[in-house]
Amino acid sequence: MKGVIFNVFEDFVVKNFGEDVLEDIVEASTLDTAEPFVGPGTYPATDLVALVVTAADKLGVTVDQALRACGRHGFPALASSVPTLMAQFDDAESFLLGLESVIHTEVRKLDADASPARFRVEQVVPGELLMHYESPFGLFGLVHGLLDGVGDWFSVDFTHEMVAADGTNATFRIRFGEAVDGGEPVGAVADA
Repeated sequence: MKGVIFNVFEDFVVKNFGEDVLEDIVEASTLDTAEPFVGPGTYPATDLVALVVTAADKLGVTVDQALRACGRHGFPALASSVPTLMAQFDDAESFLLGLESVIHTEVRKLDADASPARFRVEQVVPGELLMHYESPFGLFGLVHGLLDGVGDWFSVDFTHEMVAADGTNATFRIRFGEAVDGGEPVGAVADA
């Protein structure tokens, strides 16, 4: 897993809970990596899982709540890291439809070691998408949080729900023109 995802997690914890809490989480986690996580580096996904599990325990929230809040917090940083690519999209729906073919294809060109999750998105009817998430990690809460972040980024309300899951892969239904999903916002975890 790319270091940029670890950096998003670290930034989320520091901005919401402070540097000391991040240090406590790192010290209490069993990690394969001894050195700091660097954006372009590649690290074991088990390290991220260990950090998130420890953070959820310390903060008194579920792992999915922690992942969701982290994903929502981190989307702007991820989007800002590829401004030229993001400029191609006028709205959330076109972004989601182009996620794999434009964004992740470019990520793979820039970094041959990158192996981001796969997202296959299809339009079911106007205003409704099915997004198929394929990853060996099954970070469903993170996907929900990133979707929340997409809504924030494009200033659009839409609902999303996981409608199927098979091990580490899942399908999400996304509907535009409705109120944003009532999931846990960043503040709910930050207040825990």
